[in-house]
Amino acid sequence: MCKAFSRNTAYRSEVWLRIFGNISIVFIQISIWKALLGTGTLKGIDIGAMITYSLINMSVSMILMSKVIYVVDDKLKTGNITSDLLKPISYPLLLFFDQLGNVVFQIIFTVVPTIIISWLLFGLSFPREPYAIAAFVASLLLALLISFFLGYLIALVSFWFLTTFALDWMITALITVFSGSFLPLWFFSAEWKFIADMLPFQFLGFVPAAIYMEKMDGSEIIWMMGKGSMWVLLLWCATKLLWWRAIKRLEIQGG
Repeated sequence: MCKAFSRNTAYRSEVWLRIFGNISIVFIQISIWKALLGTGTLKGIDIGAMITYSLINMSVSMILMSKVIYVVDDKLKTGNITSDLLKPISYPLLLFFDQLGNVVFQIIFTVVPTIIISWLLFGLSFPREPYAIAAFVASLLLALLISFFLGYLIALVSFWFLTTFALDWMITALITVFSGSFLPLWFFSAEWKFIADMLPFQFLGFVPAAIYMEKMDGSEIIWMMGKGSMWVLLLWCATKLLWWRAIKRLEIQGG
């Protein structure tokens, strides 16, 4: 984890570009919602709520462990994965803590400055109930685990196809739509909301934001936490099975 954190510090000049880019995206989203909502509401959501939603959703997306796909893909192509497999630690754990170092760096140097600057520019609502803060933190942990296992699952496909570009592009598109980044699930039609509820992607943006905004009561939060935990378990089992099969047919390219 420390190694990954230190590796990120070598690209300090990119931090300001990321912060500027994130604030620009938040500004664009807020401008669109101001044009759509004005001073009115839609399904009980006003512009103040959408400002908070846009900022929290953006912050969650910045700390997801999706880059694990590129890490495995690169190591397969260069052959460096062999040295990782020889280390006295589980390879998935090695990947997880490497990504955790990236997450810590992003939180300190990108998420926090983005939130502070956006708060000063656009405003931000805060949870009033302590349970909402605790549930929000728990939902972030679920988001990290689900994003890691999804990314790791896609990365394992590299052992067969040696490229994950098409699959990664498809999953990224699904996450954009069903995580609520493009449009909050509150505004989905019944049919599309049903599909979103059947997928794990809502935990990568919409669920943490809705909990933070106290748009879920206690029973809903418990249900979502249980549902998210089940997805973590299912994805963990899927990666364990695929890893067991992938390691048997490991083919190193470029090394």
